[in-house]
Amino acid sequence: MERRFYRLLLFPVLFFLVLFSFSDNMGTSRVLAQDQVSNPDCHLTAIDDTDVSTKVKPGQPTVLIFGKTNCGITQGTVKDIAGSKWIGSGEIRVIFVECNKASLESTKAFGQTYGCQDMIFCYDDSGYTNNRIWNEYCDIGLELGVNIGSFPTTVLIDGNNCVQKVLSGRQSADSIYSALQGSSGGDNGGNVSDAVTVEIQGTEGYAYASQIAALVNQARAEEGLAPLKLDETLLDVAMQRAAEISLYYSHTRPDGSKCFTASSRGTRKSENIAVGYPSPKAVMDAWMGSPGHHANIMDQEVTSIGVGCFRDSEGIWNWVQFFDNAAPSGTVKVEDSLAVRKVSIKKSFLHLQTEGEKQFAESDINQQISMDIYHSNEEFENSKPMLLNTNFTYQSSMPSVAQVDDQGKITLKGSGDAVITASLKSDSAITAELSIKVAGSSSVQTPLPTVAASATPLPTAAASATPLPSPTASASAVPKPSASPSPTLNPDGTGTSNPVGVISGVSGVRAASEKNRIKLSWGRVPQAQGYLLYQYNSKGKQWNQIGAVAAGNSSYTVKKLKPATGYRFAVKAYRTENGKRIVSKAFASVYTATKPETVKFRISAKKGKVGLKWSKVKGATGYEVYYKKGKKAVWKKLKRTKKTSFSKKLKPGTRYFFTVKAYKKERGKFYIGSGKTKKILIR
Repeated sequence: MERRFYRLLLFPVLFFLVLFSFSDNMGTSRVLAQDQVSNPDCHLTAIDDTDVSTKVKPGQPTVLIFGKTNCGITQGTVKDIAGSKWIGSGEIRVIFVECNKASLESTKAFGQTYGCQDMIFCYDDSGYTNNRIWNEYCDIGLELGVNIGSFPTTVLIDGNNCVQKVLSGRQSADSIYSALQGSSGGDNGGNVSDAVTVEIQGTEGYAYASQIAALVNQARAEEGLAPLKLDETLLDVAMQRAAEISLYYSHTRPDGSKCFTASSRGTRKSENIAVGYPSPKAVMDAWMGSPGHHANIMDQEVTSIGVGCFRDSEGIWNWVQFFDNAAPSGTVKVEDSLAVRKVSIKKSFLHLQTEGEKQFAESDINQQISMDIYHSNEEFENSKPMLLNTNFTYQSSMPSVAQVDDQGKITLKGSGDAVITASLKSDSAITAELSIKVAGSSSVQTPLPTVAASATPLPTAAASATPLPSPTASASAVPKPSASPSPTLNPDGTGTSNPVGVISGVSGVRAASEKNRIKLSWGRVPQAQGYLLYQYNSKGKQWNQIGAVAAGNSSYTVKKLKPATGYRFAVKAYRTENGKRIVSKAFASVYTATKPETVKFRISAKKGKVGLKWSKVKGATGYEVYYKKGKKAVWKKLKRTKKTSFSKKLKPGTRYFFTVKAYKKERGKFYIGSGKTKKILIR
């Protein structure tokens, strides 16, 4: 998904990074999310070249879906609506608005995919008109108190031609219909009756929370604002929200309700969230550099703050700032602790995953293994925390092959095939399965899917010109790692033999980008003797092995890369068994990019105005201009631009420091280069 304004995507040191801000200011001059705004009369071009007005016919509500034909979440939303019971009734008009410069033919083909003649598909191969209209509705979202910045964006317009809601992310046909009928469905509210309860364990960083609160007050002091008190109640609220966003990254809580329902305090509330940043300073720098988050931090009417810092089972930090204007009180914790949080989550948001299938030799009989069950966060694809085994009851289809206890511990008992089924205690209809195969049996030839049955299918990943390697392919028997890469070796192991043994796949691949190199790191796999590194060749549409490391290492640096260039890498684990090298079937990959070259710029000042000019940086998407008033002052971002010049009126007689940094935007994430600093006296 492409992000706009307030959902800022970055990729500094460790993980894919995202952040989001939201506010709910009751009793203030701002318009609340439940209010309505008059719908503008915008004109679109349908695939039959007819003019389509966004203005509704009296009594006939309209749904606008702004999205991209190659966006998986957009596809999921359109597919769900196209298959709904109400789409053909004529009761509600639905318009899909393509915002990625897709041609008439491409948009027609997209519409034909769903076989829905009752939905209007609009195209704009220039991209200007439809994106301008999208921005207009995003601004309406801001009026309604919702920061919108991603595709798909769904706009709900009632029969009186008023915008009821502007929603971001995947939406269901049922929630859209309910919202238009006056109930609280969709991304801004929710029906929690279809929610289940799960438990998740992680580290709560109270020391980090105190550091972030101190950084907030430092920033507020520089603007002459009163400090905020770290409040005991809000601290617990923020820690709960941090655990929740590890399962569903949104200002909508996993149960479908608004984030502000987490607290009953105060009449002015706001929330900032982020995921993947490695430290308090990193996430604060990102929040301070984003207008929506900065506004929440600098709100002069709030008095208290809670900070959530939750590190999940895969090592990803989830961050929350929760503000209100209630009187601060209580004594806050200062030491980190391992915590278990109960989270209520809608069945449609819950996506259970296992390793799918594990294979063993007869020599492994009597060995004990665990059945790990993960949840795939549909709003942040790199977040896949493990759920506690106490959430489930377990059953084996063949105890003579594999027995399982009530903690999910599996003991191999004999040759054959068995399926271990884990049923969610809060709803036994939701299950996950793991296939166990022990050598010497007449195994079933059709492999089980890696994603076990859940309440709903997983959302389709964003479409790409290159198909993702299949994690269900046979385990590979590959040559021993060597210094020279193998140009045709694929991570999915296609065309290779199927050995008896098996090894778990790598998880948690991270990338730290520099100008000419990218450092990959990952979680270690038990019993692995080493790891194989791959790079995807988009032209040849194949994976190439680029290196190998021994088991003692869990990182690898890819060197001599081009600046400001997108890359994709994958890591697989291997071990030697009975003289054969066994490579994991499952693997983890990461999309990333190198940072751009340093910007070379000129600076001048005349009559109270500063001017900056620079040359284009190869591969850069755009540029960011920063300034500060002193060497020790904090840098402030003035503008993000695709131009190669910038000017601004400043106070005469004052010395300023400036820098310009180029950035590369790759798959919705920002990779920012370094910048040189220049100072100038404004005359």
